[in-house]
Amino acid sequence: MKRNVLVLVCLLGLTLLAKGQSSSFLQNMEEQMSALQDTMFMAGNDNERFNANERFISALENCLEMPNSFNHDFALLDKISILTSKDKRFRIFTWAVVSSEGEYSNYGFIQAKNEASGEYEVYRLMARNDEIFSPQEQKLSDSCWFGAVYYDLITSKHENITYYTLLGFDGKDIYSKRKVIEPITFKHNSGRPTFGAPIFYKQKGLKRMIFEYAPDAAFNLLYDNQFFEVGGIKKAGKKPMKKNRPFEVEEKQIEKAWLILYDELESKTDAVSGFMQLNVPSGKVEGMVFERGRWRKVDNLVPRNKKKKNETDNGNYDFSKEKRLY
Repeated sequence: MKRNVLVLVCLLGLTLLAKGQSSSFLQNMEEQMSALQDTMFMAGNDNERFNANERFISALENCLEMPNSFNHDFALLDKISILTSKDKRFRIFTWAVVSSEGEYSNYGFIQAKNEASGEYEVYRLMARNDEIFSPQEQKLSDSCWFGAVYYDLITSKHENITYYTLLGFDGKDIYSKRKVIEPITFKHNSGRPTFGAPIFYKQKGLKRMIFEYAPDAAFNLLYDNQFFEVGGIKKAGKKPMKKNRPFEVEEKQIEKAWLILYDELESKTDAVSGFMQLNVPSGKVEGMVFERGRWRKVDNLVPRNKKKKNETDNGNYDFSKEKRLY
């Protein structure tokens, strides 16, 4: 009995020692990566930036492969995006390095739980933006990824199924910018991610939404608790025996829900259309609400900013009052 207790104590001690060493290793590596990220984003030439980026990628991959690294918050890596799902199903790291010519290169990693083993698997994301034909319609993977820096992760549920939707920014180049609404799912037996899913109501073939616009345009895409109108639908009155029944209009009501909000885009010139680099916000705000496992477009959006004390509601939604991420 005493021997068994002694063995148990020794095993526990070794486990704690291993965890301590792992934590110390992660902390040291994080400090090195913190210095590298400064070079990645601020160095004066491309060679320095991209060399630092390669070292950063190698260091981060080594860290994420460490046991228990999912619980390490990497707080010093404050210049890249790190998003974790509420249920701890996965965590995604994304960032972009800009060349001297203004071209954005996107990079990323995912730590995702393998539901079969309970362990977290690590997947490096390989951006292929320029190689993907009709990216709105394609299901993609970690090895063929429509690269973006994600700034919001939306978790939704329907019939015990959890849906994840990412909002991201692709700086692209000096000619245009892009933002994306990206659904993401995971394979049960491996945790391998799949990007894109047909969860947009009455949008056949659509796997993700991509908004491309002029580089000087302030295009907004965010998730917010907002108002929209329901009702106002014209329908026949309750007189079944008469042919020419009068129409009744349902009374409009205002409901509130969490919505994806975005600017409607239009060409900045009527003479030319179809050139994404000429797209600018029209002044109209559009939105989608998650219902029954789908993102459904809201037709009668009535967006409002949160009123501050003694502030008058002027009936308009001002994106400039919201926290800008990208």
